[in-house]
Amino acid sequence: MSNLDWFIDPKTKKALSYNQESASVDTADGKISYPVINGVPRFVSPELYKEAHEVSTDEVRTGRSFGDKWRESRYEFLGSEEADRAALEEHFIAILGCTSAKELHELLNGATSTLNGGCGVAWNEYLFNINLNAQRHCVDLSLSVETARTLTKDLDNITVSQASVLELPYPDETFDIAYSCGVVHHTPDPKGAVLEIGRTVKAGGLLGIYIYNIKPFIRELSDKEIRKKTTTMSYDECMDFSKKMTMLGKAFKDINAKITIEEDIDLIGMKKGEYDLQKFVYDHFIKCWYNPKQDDKYADLVNQDWYHPHYASHHTKEEVFAWFEEAGFSKIKCLQPSGWEHSGYYISGKKCK
Repeated sequence: MSNLDWFIDPKTKKALSYNQESASVDTADGKISYPVINGVPRFVSPELYKEAHEVSTDEVRTGRSFGDKWRESRYEFLGSEEADRAALEEHFIAILGCTSAKELHELLNGATSTLNGGCGVAWNEYLFNINLNAQRHCVDLSLSVETARTLTKDLDNITVSQASVLELPYPDETFDIAYSCGVVHHTPDPKGAVLEIGRTVKAGGLLGIYIYNIKPFIRELSDKEIRKKTTTMSYDECMDFSKKMTMLGKAFKDINAKITIEEDIDLIGMKKGEYDLQKFVYDHFIKCWYNPKQDDKYADLVNQDWYHPHYASHHTKEEVFAWFEEAGFSKIKCLQPSGWEHSGYYISGKKCK
């Protein structure tokens, strides 16, 4: 069976007719065609796969930002270093509501189909292709699909397409497992993205996401004011700024000092305890991400990921739980591995039968 057999028209939800160069659907307004370019079906506006086009909307601007980011050469080797792989495995385990690598393997081995909503370079698939009999689908709004396709093209069970998580090209209840790793908060409608991804999950299936939480008071203020400037920059201008933020984080880390807060300061979201200086500044005051276990280029890209995309919303746990419930999920749980308390939530649930 051709992998194109899985797809439907993302707008009308009608069946597609296709060949190896395009997929199409007849509507009251005429035929809609979606090209297949470099082996990747493109269910998005040409603005997102033809770089000569002008940017017309904030969603396209966000997609372009991530397309530029994920095609940086650093991501062609994501996971090749042990520190990378260990961090990504911890991330993936938590997204799917698991607590160990063993539990993650058991979960994936029991699935026949999975969806990665907002795949970036599809690291979940090429690093953790645990069950070769499961069909694993990856979609992204951006040109990151070019890198994802390159990294997965020799894996027969992986299909990459360019599509929005707000308009997925799949029927209802298609997948045993669906997940979205830090993507829904970069859309104009995070709740809509959760509902749309959840729509594709089978009854009894699993949905998992990672989403930004609300930061401590001063960090929220600084993010808001700085992003007023950085989201209007070109990609290269913001990358130059992000490199400087990496160096700032590195400077704090090089001090190698601890700071002790004697009492909770509730108004600004600061809890008593001992903190590493760099992480204390990062969590409570300003995004200057740096991790000595990974290279500076990776830190630059992490900071760029935060400062450049037009959309980057923050949410409460209760808010996201309500979205899951509206999407028909129960047994909802939230995980926050050590170190992620001020970053985001890993939220997962089972779709009601």
